[in-house]
Amino acid sequence: MVKQVRLKDIARKLGLSPATVSQAFNNPKIINRETRRKILELCEELGYVRKKYKHGKNNNIGIIGENHYITFGGFYNFVSTGILLKAKTMGLNTNVCSFEDCEEVLPTIVTKRLVDGIIIVGKMARDHILQIKQENIPIVLCGHPMPGLELHTVVPDGRAGIYETTKHLIVLGHKKIATITGGQLFDPITSDRLDGYRFALTEAGLKVEEDYIAIADFYDLDTVAPAVEKLLSLKNCPTAIACACDAIAYCVIKILTEKGFKVPKDISVTGFDGLPFPDFLSTIKLNLTTAEVPLEQMGQIAIDILLDVIDNPAKVAYRHTVPTKLVIGNTTATAKE
Repeated sequence: MVKQVRLKDIARKLGLSPATVSQAFNNPKIINRETRRKILELCEELGYVRKKYKHGKNNNIGIIGENHYITFGGFYNFVSTGILLKAKTMGLNTNVCSFEDCEEVLPTIVTKRLVDGIIIVGKMARDHILQIKQENIPIVLCGHPMPGLELHTVVPDGRAGIYETTKHLIVLGHKKIATITGGQLFDPITSDRLDGYRFALTEAGLKVEEDYIAIADFYDLDTVAPAVEKLLSLKNCPTAIACACDAIAYCVIKILTEKGFKVPKDISVTGFDGLPFPDFLSTIKLNLTTAEVPLEQMGQIAIDILLDVIDNPAKVAYRHTVPTKLVIGNTTATAKE
């Protein structure tokens, strides 16, 4: 019989008192974040979960994320609309609250067990996810996976989507194809989409030029301009740019237009998401070539999975990958000779 891991076992392995470990859960403000992180990581490694208390269902679900996700801008605006609409049709109440990276205390809907389960939208710090997990509330990650954690996750198929947009550019005769990422290369979403880009080039017998990979940020679009500058400064300027998301693609189009380039005559541009055309490009009149994601459906799938986990808490966690569809607009054209 496997011996059950106890709180004092966690404390002993870390050289801490049981009281310190207990306070990491019950009064996290007084425990250094690095110490909390070590406690939570060891709990995860050893399979320690705090004692479960039986609670009746209250027909409430929670949406938690950092402010720039739960304010529902861009991508998550549509994902969250899907969650809210599905919840309403099923008679579920939805509680939305933020949990910032700098915060230490979990939202009240978690600590007071005001919800039956939680959908975490967007990227969240690993230790915060582990902190929520220790509250024994069913969790579904929506939009951003967390490597090494066995949690139900819903994500768009970034690899296939960027593969399709890059392949489309190749079919148009482009050989000098760059990409602008939405994060650092170690980020799982960035890595996934970069894999699609690399695979399409390799499949076509084209060399993957590391100089053609520029790094930007999904949520800090001020990073796009330096990425474009880097690509335009290359001796062999790219004739096409496959962007990691539509927001980045729209910024690229704006920057190129301001510099006197014509899209797609001079440089073709593709995106990923299927977001509406932004107001700041209304004078350009372009329909973006992109990998379209059924964003509202992502939110609806997240609710279906969450309700299943609430009813079957022992169910093995899996990643649900939502397929994308190539939508060809007028931001791509045949490569110049």
